[in-house]
Amino acid sequence: MKEEILLQLKDIKKSFGTNHIHRGVSLELKKGESLGLLGGSGTGKSVLLRSIIGLENIDDGEIHFRNQRIDQYTEDQMLVTRKNISYSFQSGALFDSHNVFENLAFPLMEHTNLDYRQIKEKVKEMLQLIDLPGRETLMPSDLSGGMQKRVGMARSMILDPSIILYDEPTAGLDPLNTQNVVELMKKLKAKGHASIFVTHDIPSALQLCDRIIILGKGIIIFNDTPEAFRNSIDPEVSKFKSQEDQIKGKSYGH
Repeated sequence: MKEEILLQLKDIKKSFGTNHIHRGVSLELKKGESLGLLGGSGTGKSVLLRSIIGLENIDDGEIHFRNQRIDQYTEDQMLVTRKNISYSFQSGALFDSHNVFENLAFPLMEHTNLDYRQIKEKVKEMLQLIDLPGRETLMPSDLSGGMQKRVGMARSMILDPSIILYDEPTAGLDPLNTQNVVELMKKLKAKGHASIFVTHDIPSALQLCDRIIILGKGIIIFNDTPEAFRNSIDPEVSKFKSQEDQIKGKSYGH
């Protein structure tokens, strides 16, 4: 049986003035698949995620979700699409003046007809999933950086989207909290969520992802399995493999 293609990017081009970020980026994301998106600073990894959900306008090319072209959608149409394609911000992006329950309940109150009892139950389920049960009344300032990221991820997936776009979810975390976040991402993958994982954390990408994609010089310069990534002798890929070795050395004290 042919796997369903959820998302297609066709020859995406994007510039900021004379700075050409994307010169023709094309990729596909299948149902339940996780893509690791690597690239040096300034290669437009986060810009690509923001373009997918309409926070950036592309200059040329096409973006399709479930065979519908979405790059030409109005803001109202994109609001509906964002229930199915969720963006997990690097910082967690929690509302500082709202407690954990209110942060997680917000999308449900905005976009569903669930009553308070149902919302309370859904929030409780999410907190179990992210291994933070009973933390409903804590404020974001009461949470560690790793906890804030997990609550932010929980909020991004509480509407049960088809695709989650992760923007550097392990950035700035120690090895233990990094592994907690990766384990959560694995749980979501097991529940059938497709994802694009923008990261500099190559060991985590290799743990989680079905394919590794490298952006460079405005195009995709590598798109293959983690095994092919590990075995590649391409000089561009080797740069990233040496980064992986450095990260492992720091993590394990070698």
